[in-house]
Amino acid sequence: MNDNKEIKLLPCPFCGGEGAMRVNAQTLNCSVNCVECGVFMKRNFKGHKRVGEVLKELMAQDWNRRVYDQN
Repeated sequence: MNDNKEIKLLPCPFCGGEGAMRVNAQTLNCSVNCVECGVFMKRNFKGHKRVGEVLKELMAQDWNRRVYDQN
């Protein structure tokens, strides 16, 4: 899993403006809004299958880290 992966958003489908993403890790909520026209999209990922997969990947990554690792 790459922690430095940059997320790129396409322009707003309504006006072509820039999208801004916000993530709340505690509530598993994520939203994107257009900085130009204000259109807003929100999603809650509680119970989403991919969240469980990501948690397993993160846990394995932490567990597998060794003191002699350079990364």
